[in-house]
Amino acid sequence: MNEDTKKTVEVDGDVIAAVAAEVSKTITVPTAEEIAKSVVSMQAEATEKTVKKAINTDTDKVIKTLDKSFGSLPKEVRFARGVMAFKNNDGAGMSEYNNYIASAWQDVNKLNYQNVAVTIDGGALVPDPEFMAEIERLTPEYGVAARLANVRMTDRDSVTLLSGTNEISFTKTGELVAQNAQKLNYALATVALDKYIATLVMTSEIVEDAAINIFQDATNEIARARAKLFDQLVFTDATFGLLSPTIAKAYATQTVGAAITNFDADDAMNARYKVVSSVRRNSRFFMHPSVWNVLRQTKEVTTGGYLFGPVGGEPTPMIDGVAVELVDVMPEFGAIGANRAFAVFGDLGRIMIHTKRLLETKVFDSGVVKDAGGTDINLITQDAWAMRATMRVVPQTRFNGAFTIIGTGNVS
Repeated sequence: MNEDTKKTVEVDGDVIAAVAAEVSKTITVPTAEEIAKSVVSMQAEATEKTVKKAINTDTDKVIKTLDKSFGSLPKEVRFARGVMAFKNNDGAGMSEYNNYIASAWQDVNKLNYQNVAVTIDGGALVPDPEFMAEIERLTPEYGVAARLANVRMTDRDSVTLLSGTNEISFTKTGELVAQNAQKLNYALATVALDKYIATLVMTSEIVEDAAINIFQDATNEIARARAKLFDQLVFTDATFGLLSPTIAKAYATQTVGAAITNFDADDAMNARYKVVSSVRRNSRFFMHPSVWNVLRQTKEVTTGGYLFGPVGGEPTPMIDGVAVELVDVMPEFGAIGANRAFAVFGDLGRIMIHTKRLLETKVFDSGVVKDAGGTDINLITQDAWAMRATMRVVPQTRFNGAFTIIGTGNVS
């Protein structure tokens, strides 16, 4: 544009006023109150804004997820991880173990079993149900009574057993001759379950160096102790044992003579036929291994051969075709004096062992326990661990005619 084409346009005041009026219609100016509300809203949004993270708030789903990973581990590894988490005060490890235990014991409790409910959050570690299942599995392998007697679980503190005291029989009769009816008589016997505790002490070094082996060592030792207790209750306990002088009077007896050296196969066979015939087919001999060892060495007078089979290999203990069960808690050969019961023939299936639910166990890292000699062991100052197992049990004999007690002199 050159100077020649330039033109000047003049706008008067009326035009400017008209333009301004039109523009003002499209512009909204907030009031002071509106501005204040807007500022407050913006500040609240900035302050309270929630950042969404990948956090699962479904507790059950979290526990199931933990159970799935933790429960897939071998039982020895689970127990070792629990012990090490407890030892190292590892919160995450303890939480994982607790979640698994809480879930696992729910299913067991539905079967009317019960165990100590306090987990490591309460100061002690509770082994998972597979620990107790392993003890249950091993107990019959270590004991005779646990394998042959009837082990019955109960949730009561005392039990009552009905014991038959008579038999019915047929009576010869004629036509239209009335006969009197017969009835079975029963004796009621009520006994209270006794409480027993076994405590296994472990040093911290064992926990650190062989944590996984703790599971197998602990299960083996507790199962062995449990089986031994069952054998003691059935055979040698002063109150309930078959060899107890007060109990032996209720059964048939077979004396071998004045001394244990007089015991021979004839005495054993005579004992067989002093029980009622209905239980004889399932009966066995029960004696200490040392007693069987001496009897096993009995020789024939004419040939000099062994009465119970030739030497060579390990013979199955048998007397006249009847099995012999070797019981470590029964009296040893060298300790059997005059008038002493030392062996039993009978059917252990006629004995009921009542146990109150599952074994209760805990592992502690603090407190004071006593060793076998009665000396205190401070778990804190001596850097040790202790596993405590608690059980309630009592045996009952269902039929006295099922046993013959073998002993020296006047058997009682």
